[in-house]
Amino acid sequence: MSQFSDTLTTESRSLDQVPHAPARSEPIGFLLRLSKALHTYGLPAYELEQTMNGCAEALGYGIQCMSLPTSISMTLLPPGQEPQTFLIRVAPGEVNLEKLRRTTEIAQKVIDGQLSNVEGAAQLKQISDSKPIYPGWVIVLAFALVSASIARIFSGGILEIGAASLVGFVVGFVALASRTRPLLDHLLPSSCAFLATAIAIAIGHYLNDQMSVSVVVISGLIILLPGLSLTIAMAELATQNMVSGTARLTGAATVFIQLAFGSALAVELAKLFINDVQGIAVSPVPLWSVWIAVAVAAIALVPLFEARKRDTFWFLASAMLAFTTVFFASKVLGSSLGAFCGAIVIGLLAKIASKLFSIPGAMIMMPGFIILVPGSVGYRSILALVDKDIVGGLQTAFDVAVIGIALVAGFLISSMVPLPQDKARDEY
Repeated sequence: MSQFSDTLTTESRSLDQVPHAPARSEPIGFLLRLSKALHTYGLPAYELEQTMNGCAEALGYGIQCMSLPTSISMTLLPPGQEPQTFLIRVAPGEVNLEKLRRTTEIAQKVIDGQLSNVEGAAQLKQISDSKPIYPGWVIVLAFALVSASIARIFSGGILEIGAASLVGFVVGFVALASRTRPLLDHLLPSSCAFLATAIAIAIGHYLNDQMSVSVVVISGLIILLPGLSLTIAMAELATQNMVSGTARLTGAATVFIQLAFGSALAVELAKLFINDVQGIAVSPVPLWSVWIAVAVAAIALVPLFEARKRDTFWFLASAMLAFTTVFFASKVLGSSLGAFCGAIVIGLLAKIASKLFSIPGAMIMMPGFIILVPGSVGYRSILALVDKDIVGGLQTAFDVAVIGIALVAGFLISSMVPLPQDKARDEY
């Protein structure tokens, strides 16, 4: 048995730079690079393992694959040879839907026998070397637009929307700068939470003491809240990916704690200069303005997820359908069952769109789940615990768990709904 390891200090570099790594043109080299690419671009463990099983079988290899948030281990069984075990150290990458779409297309073509491993490896190299679709200023602007839109969805007024957009702009700038600064990247949640809370408190104190600071802070940090990671973790646990799900769940909890620490530190420092730091309740806003905010947020998510401009329709459809389902279902069934219904609808839409239009299900799931996931609720739970409101914090945490379970249950039910099969593919 041979073993290959991509070390901790070189987790983000290409396998081509690792001594004695299998060549890119070899079937094993292609499988290793494909798994790392799928992991880096945001594919959940259960989908990654299924894809790798299909590709290995198409190339004539047996495989046992396990994907974790920071590593991939694979045992490959070449025909007539000894098994080979490989361990790849990977860093959790940012979701890149365009690269994920192109990579999953390569995998599917290999599975269908339309592409050789040599051609697939060459195309993977092209995808890896491709430049970002959007410049940095568009990413920062998208952060601001999403924050402003979420503030309106949370019933924020004009002042909350303006303050949230400023906070989102600052958070987006810091997040963009952290990509080339490892230390800042590790401290990103706490540093952004500190800045967001400090800016919100300052605006609320010096400009208008009737502004809801909590709405501004949560809206400004919404992209950093690990609600989507929390939901994926619970889905992995539900699909028996215990190690990956547990690790991802712990990672999400760590991010929540970092965010809460940053906000709590800003509040404590603000109390040295401001006598009273209190939250202000918001009033209901016109529903039509919330619909507009959902649409704007969906459009702004396109550059944040590095999707193509032509995919904007799917982002809009997913976000609007998720919000519509949750809005009306929650009035009748409550928030938890409303999230359950929303997850079923988004899961079905992702399944149908993937079947009919050959787009990754993530193109539908991610923008839809941004509207559904309980990230802001989880953040409020941690803040309540920091403020020593144990009962309130635990009650909110329980709400997070219930909503998360409802989302996963809805997603799993939608995945079991059969669709008409492609006869040609069935015969293959």
